[in-house]
Amino acid sequence: MNESLVEWTLLREQKYLNKCLGLGVKKKIFQQYSTEYGRIDFAHELNDGRIAITELETVIDNKSKLEYCQYQCLEYANIQFGTKEKPLIVILIANETPEKYKKQLMNFSRENNFEFKTYSLEIVNSYYKQLIEEAVKNSGIPLVKPVANNFTHLSCLNRFILPFFDLEKDTLERSDFIEYFELKDDRANSHFKVHKQMAEYFELIKDISKTNKLSEIQLTEYGKRFRDNINYEFAVYKHYSKADLKRINLSLEQKRILLESLMNGNIGELKGKANLLYFLRFVHLTEGVWIPRGRKMDKQKLDFANSFLSTNYSEITLCNWLNFICTHAGELELVERIKTDTEYDRATLTSLGSRVLGFIEMDLHLKRERAQIPLQL
Repeated sequence: MNESLVEWTLLREQKYLNKCLGLGVKKKIFQQYSTEYGRIDFAHELNDGRIAITELETVIDNKSKLEYCQYQCLEYANIQFGTKEKPLIVILIANETPEKYKKQLMNFSRENNFEFKTYSLEIVNSYYKQLIEEAVKNSGIPLVKPVANNFTHLSCLNRFILPFFDLEKDTLERSDFIEYFELKDDRANSHFKVHKQMAEYFELIKDISKTNKLSEIQLTEYGKRFRDNINYEFAVYKHYSKADLKRINLSLEQKRILLESLMNGNIGELKGKANLLYFLRFVHLTEGVWIPRGRKMDKQKLDFANSFLSTNYSEITLCNWLNFICTHAGELELVERIKTDTEYDRATLTSLGSRVLGFIEMDLHLKRERAQIPLQL
């Protein structure tokens, strides 16, 4: 867990935080508060009237982290809050910190009259899981779990929609797609199924098949608008091989249609939409710092992400999920992916992404209230 998630959890589990500090916490007075001596993680008023400033750290396992923690605490010691008594400085680190660094911080705390305290990352992670489960449980309507698939880009939807555009039809059969793309039947099965599912998730199509043997697909109103707003200059591609065509970039209006679908209140069982919601929540809570550049992810991050998503994905599957859904969110301009020189890129919510996440969460909350308020009688 990163520090921001540990802080988020500890400040919601006041009993455990109070147990770790052992100082008699009365109430929180600051969180992420900027001063001329640095940014305070959080501060509390104690039962005896004193103010305790807490320098929160996760695992301190190298010299630079140790020195930063020591420097920050010495800076905090210069802060005064309008009282004669100086605030109490508390160093709160993960108990999983190697003994070597624990001892150095204990001695440092003793020399400077600071308080040295520890917490368990394992326990905090357990509380975090409970908080997330409760949040999901009370978020309005049941959401399907995230689902992994090989749909790398939402713009691949245009490959599925293109035959409707080129043939000028609202309804097609599975055989029409095979003929249009000149596909072999075995290859068509995989291609058709994956693309059809994603189009259904965003409510662009509906299956009007009368038997299981015949797959007949009809465009919805969303689908018709999506088809009519395809990037025409790319759609008319007589010199391209249809079989090799993978995707056509989304037009601005197509992005708007997908956002309309995402926010229309119908998200519970539609996995493509649910993936985006889970990803936006993930970026919001983790500050988007865990987007793997490849197919490698350290075990702590892997376990945390699986816990957050309520999945049990392998390393490769989870890395693919994060990358693919990050791409989907990027295509809709909900996040911006920032390239780094490390093993992980960073994704940040755009202004649009923050508004979309807030809207969906509010909509889920209102649905919950609509169902639960009458039960108060």
